[in-house]
Amino acid sequence: MKLETDDALSDLFRSQSAVYSDYKVMSDLFPSSERDVLVMVEGKDLMSPDGLEAIRNVHQELEFVESVDGALSMFSMRGPPNKDGYAPPIIPHDIPALGQGFDLVKKVIQEHPLVYGKMMSKPDASGNQIALVVLSIKNEIKSSNDMSAAMDDVRRTAEQAVDGSPGYSIEVAGIPVMRQEIKAAIKRDRLIFNTIGFIVGFAISLAFFRRPTLVFIASVCPALSVLWSLGLLGHLGFQLNTFINVIPPLVMVIALSDAMHMVYSIRRNVTKGLDRFEATKEAVLNVGPACVLTSLTTSLAMASLALTDSGLIRQFGLAAALATLMAFVAVIFIVPTLTSLLLRNEEKFREDEHKHNKTLNKLEAFSGRISTFVKPRHLGMTIIGISMAILFTIMHSQLRAQYRLSDQVPTGKQSVETSNRIDKFLEGATPLHILIEWPSNLSIREDAEVLDAIEEAHRIMEEQAGVANVWSVAALRRWLRENQGAESATPKSVGDYLDKMPVHLLHRFVNEKRNSAIITGRVPDIDAKDTLPILEGIEAELHKKLPEGHKMNIRVTGLSSVSAIQSSTMINQLNRGLAAAIVMVIFLIGIAFRSSEVALLSIVPNLLPIAAAGAMLYLNGLGLEYASVIGLTVAFGLAVDDSIHFLNRLHIERSRTNSQTEAVYKTLTHIGPVLILTTMVLVCGLAVTILSELPSMRQFGSLAMTTLIAAVLADLFILPAIILSTCREKLRKS
Repeated sequence: MKLETDDALSDLFRSQSAVYSDYKVMSDLFPSSERDVLVMVEGKDLMSPDGLEAIRNVHQELEFVESVDGALSMFSMRGPPNKDGYAPPIIPHDIPALGQGFDLVKKVIQEHPLVYGKMMSKPDASGNQIALVVLSIKNEIKSSNDMSAAMDDVRRTAEQAVDGSPGYSIEVAGIPVMRQEIKAAIKRDRLIFNTIGFIVGFAISLAFFRRPTLVFIASVCPALSVLWSLGLLGHLGFQLNTFINVIPPLVMVIALSDAMHMVYSIRRNVTKGLDRFEATKEAVLNVGPACVLTSLTTSLAMASLALTDSGLIRQFGLAAALATLMAFVAVIFIVPTLTSLLLRNEEKFREDEHKHNKTLNKLEAFSGRISTFVKPRHLGMTIIGISMAILFTIMHSQLRAQYRLSDQVPTGKQSVETSNRIDKFLEGATPLHILIEWPSNLSIREDAEVLDAIEEAHRIMEEQAGVANVWSVAALRRWLRENQGAESATPKSVGDYLDKMPVHLLHRFVNEKRNSAIITGRVPDIDAKDTLPILEGIEAELHKKLPEGHKMNIRVTGLSSVSAIQSSTMINQLNRGLAAAIVMVIFLIGIAFRSSEVALLSIVPNLLPIAAAGAMLYLNGLGLEYASVIGLTVAFGLAVDDSIHFLNRLHIERSRTNSQTEAVYKTLTHIGPVLILTTMVLVCGLAVTILSELPSMRQFGSLAMTTLIAAVLADLFILPAIILSTCREKLRKS
């Protein structure tokens, strides 16, 4: 119950990097920079008396919302100061009717540097326009619950404000809205993942084990594993987020998979004539070591996620590794204990299993036929398996990192749709900033050097292709110069004009201490690789026009900047971490089996599934996202379990026969059914991620399922073929 939800979008990029440090400095100096709520009024004839009245109603009503610090729209804008120093609003209190008077108001709106093309769009081909009311949310609104309540108030108030104005619609966007939608999706996913995942696992156990006692033993482990894991994470202070939200179904399928291996072994031992205590002991001695090794390799794969700069992903890797070990503890203690307590009358159990449980018998026969199929074709299948692994690895290596902010937000929700509308009308909804700081011996009111630097940076951002809707003090200074001459653009005149601004509006340009300024532009929601050239272009111009000798500290920053720069670096780090995990796991298998040949045997069947999933991305024209690399890493940790259980059983069977072919046949007959069953459990358990509203979770699930299916096919067909082709008598004697 201590678990809370973390819905911060920027946490994915939290690191010790200079890029993230700059972002945090900017966020501290300008807290509203990533807390803006964009209320969009859309309709035809917005540039009419009725349209302006509708926008004003929305603006005024939103200013009374308790959580709102201030509202910014065209009704916040003022004209140049008159001779008495008073700057009148550009839109009068009494909006004139259509005619000459209204035409004058319309002209003023269209010529104001912070309105037309920024707060109000030009009409599209159908005559539709949008107008923005930008809200500053109070700094004390910090918790996700308070922010959700604030967003509900904003949306409800804005919709009520246009109730009497037919033809106008309200939509809401901005990072706070995205966070609210992410939080709702995380809560929804947690309920769906836990409920449906458990039902699916229970149903598969029931379909194959039939006996209520075995089904109960196999099903209680995942339920307790999830409970214990969430309790441990809550105790350690972890927070639920997009990635950690996948841990419950992950733990559930890991625990159910290991439990099914144990229960299946116990069932076979009892049907062979052992009592429940001996059958349990044999299962623990034979299957237990493989479960230990699979838990270690899976935890190692999860821990490899710590090889990234992202604090959020490192946290997920640690949480997943701990939860995997917790699942092992649950299985290794609970299955033997419950079997000893609940499995009674072994003689009747054997009789019933022989007569009624034909499903598992059919799976055993099917696994035997796989061995019969592979035996005469083992050399050709080995060549095919190795060739496919090489080909798919080459395709995987061609994948490039990709990231879009909207991919982290639930699909079909208002924030993304509204952002797309703003992208269309105003050429960008995602903020990009240039932060300018100056030393204490300079002042924006007294030193032209400060204003000149701001103006030059503003011009550079404004002229950069891909950036629109640029705001800064420089726009005000330029406007004053054009309307009242050069004398009105002096530092003192600009300082006087800033003094007349409402505080919430002033702090969009300069910070509270007036020792830094921010220039804000808007970019479309595009892939990180397409945002990078924009950032590089701005930075190159800044270095050229504002050389190192100047006294200001000037940096390009913002969430779009951080995501564009960090995503490529972090995704490549994750990919290298996955490669390191594969090498370490193969090495660990060799140590566990005390055989370099066993380690070599496991390379192709464990590499092939990962490479196949990467090839699927490549063939679909996709790239590597955070969720896809994490999904591949997690799936590798699960997929390697099949190889370990196969090799563990092969080791046992080799000690009982002088024939390598016979050992492979008996291994497939014994382990094949449970590999098929556990893969079904894993795939069906992870299939619930397809129901998520979060694109990243759907991507995670689809890649994990692809990897697991490829893994079981590799372990049932390619691994036996490689063993028969390469090992022959040497492995038989090991």
